[in-house]
Amino acid sequence: VRDSYSSTFAAMLKAAVGRALTEFNGVGRPLRGPLEGFRDVIMTDSTVIRLHDLLARQFPACRTNHTKAALKAHTILSVAGTGKTSIKVTGERAHDGPVFCVGRWVKDHLLLFDLGYYRYQLFACITRNGGYFLTRLKANANPTITALNRVHRGRAVPVVGEKLRDVADRLQREVLDVEVDVRFQRRVYGGRARYDVQSLRVVGIRDERTGKHHFYITNLPVEKLAAEDIRATYALRWQIELLFKELKHNYRIDQMPSGKRHVVEALLYAAILTLIVSRRLLALVRRALADQADRIPEQRWAALLESISTELLLIVTRPPRELKSLLQRVSATLLHEAVDPNANRPGLLAAVESRSHAYRAR
Repeated sequence: VRDSYSSTFAAMLKAAVGRALTEFNGVGRPLRGPLEGFRDVIMTDSTVIRLHDLLARQFPACRTNHTKAALKAHTILSVAGTGKTSIKVTGERAHDGPVFCVGRWVKDHLLLFDLGYYRYQLFACITRNGGYFLTRLKANANPTITALNRVHRGRAVPVVGEKLRDVADRLQREVLDVEVDVRFQRRVYGGRARYDVQSLRVVGIRDERTGKHHFYITNLPVEKLAAEDIRATYALRWQIELLFKELKHNYRIDQMPSGKRHVVEALLYAAILTLIVSRRLLALVRRALADQADRIPEQRWAALLESISTELLLIVTRPPRELKSLLQRVSATLLHEAVDPNANRPGLLAAVESRSHAYRAR
C-alpha cells in the first residue's frame, strides 16, 4: 500500500508540474533592443543527474564504469516567460535531438541550442514552421559559400564559391557574414534515401585573444539580427545553464540517495514545482518593482528564497490569526533584498538587449 501511494504521489506531482508549466506565463514582458522582433527566445538543453545503482535498468547511464544509473532532464525554457516551457525525463542514453520536437508553436520564435541538437533536418523543420534558430557551426561542417552579406574593402580574401573551412584560416576581417548551401539527407522512404539543399547564414566573429573566428549558423536574415548581435544573443543560452545550477544548488536535485524510482521521481518533480513557484513569486516581485525589475537576477532571488524558506513554511502551517504579521515581514524582506544593490550590473537578458553584454568565448 505504501509503495502504491508513493507511486501515486509521484504521478500527482508530475501532473502538477505539467499543469503549472502550462499555466505559468512568467514575466510576460516584451523583448527589447535587438530581440524585439521575436515573440520570444526559447532555449533547450539537458542536464544529467546520477542515481542509485539499483535504478540501472530504468535509467541506464552512458559511462557504466563509474555510474550505473543516471537520468536526463530535457528542458525547454522561455526567456521572456511567454513561450513554451517543458521538462521531460529520460535515461541518460537518450539523445538530446530526437527528444526536442518542433511544430507550429515556433513561429516568430528564436530557438537557441548547442551542438547536441545540431541536425539539418531540425533546421529545415524550424524554417518550414516560420521559426528561427541560432547555434554554433559544427567543427566538421564545411558548407559552400554562395554570397556575401557584407562587402569588405581592400584586398579581402575572396570567399564566394569556396568551402568555408578552406578560407577560414586566411580571413583577416573581424566579422564574416555569408550565405551558404548545406546538403543533407531527408528521411528514407521506400528504402531510398533523399537529399535536399538548404540555404542558411553563417556568421564568424573574430576572437581577440586567439585571432580565430567563432562560427555560428542560423536562418536569421540580416535585417532580423545584425552580425554584431549574433554572438551576444547566443550567450543567452547561459540562462538555461543557470537554471540547472539553481536546481542542483538550491533544490538539491543532484542528491538522489534512494534506489526506488517513484521516490526519485517525487523528489525531482517536487524540486521542479518549487522552482516554478519561485519563478511565479519572482514575476510578482518584478511587477511590484517594475522600475528595478532588470536588477533582480534569478540567482539572487533563489538564494534569497532559500534563506527565508523556514518563514515560508510557517505561512503554510500557522493559523490564520498569525498570518498577517508574518506575511508583512516576509513581503518586506523579499521586496527589500531582491534588488541587486549594484545598479551598474544588469542581468544577462538586459545586457543583451542594451548591447552591453561582454561576450567571453570558452
